[in-house]
Amino acid sequence: MADRVGFKPQAMDVAEVLKYLDDLVFHQTGKHLDSLQRAILKGVLTGQKYADIAKEYKCTRGHAKDEAYALWQMLSEVLGEDLNKSNFRASVERLGLDNSQYQIIGNSLVGGNINLCRNPSQVNEKSEAENFESIVSETATPVSKERNIETARKIAKIETIPRLVKIGLTAKQIAQALDLPLEDVQQARR
Repeated sequence: MADRVGFKPQAMDVAEVLKYLDDLVFHQTGKHLDSLQRAILKGVLTGQKYADIAKEYKCTRGHAKDEAYALWQMLSEVLGEDLNKSNFRASVERLGLDNSQYQIIGNSLVGGNINLCRNPSQVNEKSEAENFESIVSETATPVSKERNIETARKIAKIETIPRLVKIGLTAKQIAQALDLPLEDVQQARR
């Protein structure tokens, strides 16, 4: 595990990733990750095999593998991209879920407590997660929830703009990174 080239488990805050994913799954499905799902994610992020995860969790390798398959399906749906054991860590890093400093989040930002500034006290008092909850709770119809999720994503992106400006990104860079129209970025900067 530790002898793999470029493998740096200390570079990623696994607890933060698990919390973010649990919050995201809960907002999308109404259910939290169970302890085996959390063990699978933690194990995969730290380079464990399903057999090792199963041994720690005291279940069979087959059960852990079956649960992992269902977990990858659910996370693929929640994050909007095909996930599996072999691409999960890279996807987490690319999407910025590892909470690394100044990581730019792409289309999959829905909410959570990922800070895009050095000083967490600069973050607005009302978090993106609270915005997401208030928007989704406005209606119970599935079509409207989908529209509300898109609205929540846009709000979260717009609220991120001032933080990205503070770290020196141009309006064009921000628009490209957040997949927003340049006009929206320029308007939010005013």
